[in-house]
Amino acid sequence: MTSRQQAILYFTYLLVYSDGEFDDSEKSAIKYICEEEGIVENEYQDFLINIQEISEKEIFDKGVVLIEACSEEDKLAVFVWLYKLSEADGKVHAKEVRFLLYSLRRTSIDLDDVKLAADDLPAIQV
Repeated sequence: MTSRQQAILYFTYLLVYSDGEFDDSEKSAIKYICEEEGIVENEYQDFLINIQEISEKEIFDKGVVLIEACSEEDKLAVFVWLYKLSEADGKVHAKEVRFLLYSLRRTSIDLDDVKLAADDLPAIQV
């Protein structure tokens, strides 16, 4: 997998669990993102198994390392997916917003750039 694909997995995992709920719409949204990004089901399942033994801080730190290895275009794409994912269940939770803003600050990505790019894409199909 590419750094972009791995970063997507790490950050989507943290985003969907930030509000304490991982509902069916978020599961469908992640499946959609994986399909769009060329992440096959067994890679995603392996990721979920391997992530169980890692703390939330370690997951975040690993995600930051992965995203720093990405091009600027790929970094933006990762955060566009996160932004779209935060809207997927029809309600944007405060904890998801905090996570997204904190992650953007840590990676020096501008929220306005993410919103602009996200507006050019259709909603995630769930």
